[in-house]
Amino acid sequence: MANKQGQIVASGAFQLFGSRRREQVSELLGDIFGRTDIEALASDWRGVVYFTLSEDESLDAETVLGFDASSGSSGELATLDDVLAAVRTGEVAEAVDVASFDAWRTATGTRALDMGACVPPALYEFLGGDPAERSVDSEDLVTFVATAAAIMGRLEKLGVEPGDEIPDEVFDESYWQ
Repeated sequence: MANKQGQIVASGAFQLFGSRRREQVSELLGDIFGRTDIEALASDWRGVVYFTLSEDESLDAETVLGFDASSGSSGELATLDDVLAAVRTGEVAEAVDVASFDAWRTATGTRALDMGACVPPALYEFLGGDPAERSVDSEDLVTFVATAAAIMGRLEKLGVEPGDEIPDEVFDESYWQ
């Protein structure tokens, strides 16, 4: 993908990355997953990141995966050709719940999301948040994903299991220094 500038679909509901953002998000995902073969392609308004893996023997290199930092889930979604075709036709907007995005835009008076912005849930899903309850303000995608990964990592290191009370240490910066 040689796209230098990127492309925004449906007022920012889906964002196909340009080269700079692709490199930045690929590096972040590589750090999170401990891999060097990730190429980030796009994200959507909810903060889901879409990417490929070039060196995974169990997947075709053209398989697009999604990573939802709020829930911590990831998985196979489509082929690269399917995603690019959906971007060209605008059909990708339906796949990322453009109706909810438009309702959020109307409720907040937001015209469009800038490239690299997302609207995370008010509380991360892995902390008990509801994905339907969105933040009022947009947030930088890289900040959102990096923060989610850091909190998730802290929970794992502390041995917190689903349903456990969240210990104060998770959010205590001095504890992690």
